[in-house]
Amino acid sequence: MSLRIAIVIDDFYPASGGIGRSVQTQLEELTALGHDVTLIAPDRHLQKPRLGRIIECPTVYVEGLPAHLSILHWSDRRARLISDVGRFDVIHTQTERGALVLGAKLARLQSVPHLHTFHANIAGTHQSVRGAVFGTLGYELLILPVMRRACGSVHPSSRLPAARHETGGLAARFDWHAFATIAQLVDGYTVPSPFMRDLIGESARGEVHGYVVPTGYNRSLKAAIDRAPRERSDATVRFLSVGRLAKEKRLDVLIKAFRRADPANAELVLVGDGDQRERLRSLADGDPRIDFRWHLASIEALAYEFRNADVLALSSYRFDSQALVVAEAAAAGLPVLYCDDRLTVGLSEASALLTGPDVSSMAAGIRDLAGDPARRARMSAATAGVLPELSPERTAEGYVAAYRDLIDRKAARG
Repeated sequence: MSLRIAIVIDDFYPASGGIGRSVQTQLEELTALGHDVTLIAPDRHLQKPRLGRIIECPTVYVEGLPAHLSILHWSDRRARLISDVGRFDVIHTQTERGALVLGAKLARLQSVPHLHTFHANIAGTHQSVRGAVFGTLGYELLILPVMRRACGSVHPSSRLPAARHETGGLAARFDWHAFATIAQLVDGYTVPSPFMRDLIGESARGEVHGYVVPTGYNRSLKAAIDRAPRERSDATVRFLSVGRLAKEKRLDVLIKAFRRADPANAELVLVGDGDQRERLRSLADGDPRIDFRWHLASIEALAYEFRNADVLALSSYRFDSQALVVAEAAAAGLPVLYCDDRLTVGLSEASALLTGPDVSSMAAGIRDLAGDPARRARMSAATAGVLPELSPERTAEGYVAAYRDLIDRKAARG
């Protein structure tokens, strides 16, 4: 039986980053499975998909600010207007701002389950971004009180996880407290990695229903990777980094590690842009082996970089919830060098090398992979073993299983 699914997002669709790419995959794959999907998204900067139904929603946003500061209107009136034009079997929210509150109101109006996906590990921002504490305060002082009123129900207060399980400090532990509170207020939640479910479960005092649903690779990108030509014929080992040039990505550590490793037969290519552009360029200090490709607008250009790389290098630590780029690397058959021991999705001992998070440890990993072509070949072959868990169809099936479980639970409660 097909389901009527409302997907609600604060971020601009689809060009706001990883969450936008995930929602795009959800729309495509859920529709392919025969479900009726409605996207409720900001009316600004909207690139309408050619499938499903779109409900454009006003947003509070100041032009020029980051997309994650966009907040959908969450008023009772807005919820009633949307409810009048669309009937749903489940509400699936994707961001913890206006979309979360609006989704709670829609679910309450229509007496249907509310599933929320925690895409980002905001607790990981405190080690590198001083202003991240204001995000924590925003959750505690604004989002949680408004969400409690929207749900109209009382739940036990959540608690802080143990400091040995979240080592990012007090503010980071409060972020898991906020996530656990939200998990208690909605009918169910999903996360892309097991460690997030563990920390939310530890912090919740009431009953929560959590599902681990990794985000799969995008079919269009994989098809572009498969089509892209491999045009390199030299023996140089290319380490590739793909992502925003932001503090939390710790690309300064990667550049320092590469320069300390000083591999004679390797180069480092960085794809992406952000507010750390000038600092990172200064750290590279004109090293001809370090090449900045900046932002690549087309999927073909990005696919070309994956196809012509030899190793994906990921330097973020205790920040990423899953790291979508790992799924993209697996789609390209790339070994992965990474330093975050909590990341498991799309990674295995056979296909990836885990190092310590410090410069010296990452430098040792770069030297090891640069100097061992046979090992790289074995790791590349092993990516075939992790690819099935990252299929976009499996992601959609995971969400549908969660939807049906929550619908059955709600029916059983009457």
